[in-house]
Amino acid sequence: MAAFAALPAAIVAVASFPVAAAIALALFAGVVAGAALGRRYPGAVDRTLPIPGGDSASAAGDR
Repeated sequence: MAAFAALPAAIVAVASFPVAAAIALALFAGVVAGAALGRRYPGAVDRTLPIPGGDSASAAGDR
C-alpha cells in the first residue's frame, strides 16, 4: 500500500530529471563560457557593470 502512495512522487521525480539535467548542463556551459571570456577579456566586467558610488559620467569617457 505504501508503494501506491509513493507512486505520484516517483513519477514526478522521474519526469523532472530531464529538465534538471538540462538546467545543470546549461549552468555548466555558462560557467565554462564565462570563465573563458573572463580570461580573454579581463576588463570587460569592469567596463559593463556600474560601480557603486562611482561616477558614471567619467566611466562613459573611458569607453
